[in-house]
Amino acid sequence: MKKIIFTFGFVLLFFHGFSQDNNLLLEEIIENIAEENEEELDYSELYEALYYFAEHPINLNKTSKEELRELYFLNAYQIDKLLLHIEKNGKLLSYLELQTVAGFDVQTIQNLLPFISINASVTSKQLLANIKQYIMVRDQFYLQEQRGYAPDEDGNIHYLGNAHRAYFKYRLKNNYLQAGITAEKDAGENFSGPNQPYGFDFYSAHLQAKNIGKIKNVIIGDYQMNFGQGLTMQSGMSFGKSSEVINIQRSGNLINAHTAAAENLFFRGGAIQIAPLKNLEIIAFLSSHKVDANIVDTLENDELAFSSIQGTGMHRTESELLDKNVILQNHFGTHVNYNYKQLNLGLSYYKTQIDGDYQKNIYTYNQFDFNGNSSQNFGMDYQYLYKNMNFFGEIGKSENGGIAHVNGIMLGLDKTISASLLYRDYSKEYQSEYANAFAERSSQNEKGVYFGLEFTPHHKFKIKGYADHYGFPWLRFGVDAPTKGSDYLLQADYKINRATKMYVRYKSEIKEEQLPESLAISGKRKDNFRFHINYKEGDNWAFANRLETSSINLGNQQEMGYMLYQDVKYKPLFSKISFTSRYVLFNTPTYDSRIYAYENDVLYGYSIPAYYGKGSKIYLVAKCNIIRNLDFWLRIAHTTYTDRMVLKSGWDEIEDNKMTEIKLQLRYKF
Repeated sequence: MKKIIFTFGFVLLFFHGFSQDNNLLLEEIIENIAEENEEELDYSELYEALYYFAEHPINLNKTSKEELRELYFLNAYQIDKLLLHIEKNGKLLSYLELQTVAGFDVQTIQNLLPFISINASVTSKQLLANIKQYIMVRDQFYLQEQRGYAPDEDGNIHYLGNAHRAYFKYRLKNNYLQAGITAEKDAGENFSGPNQPYGFDFYSAHLQAKNIGKIKNVIIGDYQMNFGQGLTMQSGMSFGKSSEVINIQRSGNLINAHTAAAENLFFRGGAIQIAPLKNLEIIAFLSSHKVDANIVDTLENDELAFSSIQGTGMHRTESELLDKNVILQNHFGTHVNYNYKQLNLGLSYYKTQIDGDYQKNIYTYNQFDFNGNSSQNFGMDYQYLYKNMNFFGEIGKSENGGIAHVNGIMLGLDKTISASLLYRDYSKEYQSEYANAFAERSSQNEKGVYFGLEFTPHHKFKIKGYADHYGFPWLRFGVDAPTKGSDYLLQADYKINRATKMYVRYKSEIKEEQLPESLAISGKRKDNFRFHINYKEGDNWAFANRLETSSINLGNQQEMGYMLYQDVKYKPLFSKISFTSRYVLFNTPTYDSRIYAYENDVLYGYSIPAYYGKGSKIYLVAKCNIIRNLDFWLRIAHTTYTDRMVLKSGWDEIEDNKMTEIKLQLRYKF
């Protein structure tokens, strides 16, 4: 009875405050997802999906696995248990019922509430009339001049375009239809002119329809594909180890529109997902588009020879323009998924054909990498729910005979303890351009065992952690021997009251690396300690503090660093103006001891920089509702270094110890 009263009160308080704090919650969810990913991923698709569901909540009484998977933070076990609960007990009548669903603790429900509803379904006529659209433009630049934009002694300028990064997005969406156009010009690229006759450097567009009879999903244009556990196909965004220690399962069997400005690793053509029978789903796709490549020669038959496919998307100079869209890639494939009670089985296949002569530079460490013009990949994935246990996995095979497999289990030991266990074995011969399964580095040349545990003895207190032991049986770039490593994380969360919550975290990584001055292999240890607290003052103000330290130990190299920041957020209930600001102090001797931190940004923007060196940073993000449906964002970030007088490198070099970045954004909704 006490738990029901608490949850009911929690729901009332949450909905009372969410209209003011939705941005804070979304940012917290995204940071939890992204904080451990040191790759430069484009998180705009994640932002857009979560913001859309915040404004257009999912009706749990009329939803599907595919729609719930777009929330990212729900795993397959939770989704299946929720849908099974609705199937057995009928439509949800109250949010209180969520606490009776296996896998749904208070924190999960709290994260879920802003994105869901249990209202009665509306008619198709109403849904077709409920079309939302917006147009967004963004400009981003540095105030300081960079080397590539300044005339040299002969009066020549290295970059062809100006220093502004320009971005345009149009989106139309309701429960059935989605369409959009994304366009971008990177800093240094021309806009219009002889080198860019069509204005922006990159364009992406799509038209998507969902849940039309037996057609679950169909897309024409640019899209992403996710199958199974990502071992055969995971072109869209995926996440590895994080503080969400239980959520290690990929939510596969998805077709998503490509809505970001990333100019690589997407498909262009058509894809369809149909359900011809009650328990059977089929995905088929066909793609053909040109990609950037490093051209090394033109052969006698006019075929181009290239050494690598490029993924930067940068076309700022004559040489970069020569490599733009020069190689045609063709893909086609299918995924078949069969669902019988608590068992899901999937079969995957796709083929890649590349026009041109692939002449990759082969060394000892990469001799097993793909180096041809044609490849095929096969995969089989499964998921089986038994009581409070969720078994899942996938095995993949590439055309050259390479085998890889991943298997895991997520289980609820009781109402307070959950655990996850995963084993992966990716052979050095395994090749898949779009593989992105759970891994320390990649879905090739890796073996590992991961164990995660989460203990919630009280609704205000949670302890969670993981241990991951892995090895690389073959050589890798920069290391001329097989190596191994271990990662550990331990975190304790405590909610003091409705306005204050905090956590402490310890993370340790031990990886074998090759010492720069010799061929000796030594264990490189990096330890991070973090203390973080959020607190609110009244209805309008929110604050956050974080202290994080980092230490490195590798051979004779020993160093320590720290980062400290203060956040101030002001968001009055009925005001047209809101803002968030941060002041940061950091001191890390080298890039090895860098510390990552999520930063607030303009809507759908993202910033997760690595702090290294010695200095300070202050930024301000302000939003103004100019008139109804017209919003304006401004972000100013100013960084000062005290240990150097030259910033960045190469043609992006700034001859100063200060760096000021400006972002301006307008969005009109109609």
